Amino acid sequence: MPDSSSAHDPHEQHGFRGVGSRILHPFHRHTAVVAPHPDHVVVRLSGEITSKNADQIGEELCEVLLSRPLVLEIDLTGVTYLSGGGCTALFMALLAARPHGTRVIVTHAGSRTRATLTQLGLTRVLDIYEEAGPYHS
Repeated sequence: MPDSSSAHDPHEQHGFRGVGSRILHPFHRHTAVVAPHPDHVVVRLSGEITSKNADQIGEELCEVLLSRPLVLEIDLTGVTYLSGGGCTALFMALLAARPHGTRVIVTHAGSRTRATLTQLGLTRVLDIYEEAGPYHS
C-alpha cells in the first residue's frame, strides 16, 4: 500500500502540502512526491504488491505519467513483498512511459524484490537501485 513521505524522512507522513522545494500531490490512495522540478516524479509504494492490487497501482502510476516527467522513480522502501503478478504494475508504468521518453527507475529495492525483478527480466528494461537513485544528493 503506497504512502506519502518527504525526501528527508521517508517514514514521516504528510498530507497535501509543500515540503521545502518538494510538493506532495495525493491521488486516490497513492501519493506522488514531485521533486524540485516537475521533470522527476517519485512514487513511494508500501505493503504487498500482488496480482490483487497490481492493476490499481499500475493505473495510478500511469496517471502520474500524464504530466510527462523525464523520470518516474518508483521507491519500494516500504514494499514488504512483490510477487511476479504484482510486477504488472511496473510493466504498465513502463509501457505508458516509453512513448514519451520517460525514464522509469526503481529505488530501494530489497534483495527479494530484486530477485523477482531479475527473474522476470525487468532488470533489462528498468534501472534498479538498492538505495537512492542517481537523482538524490
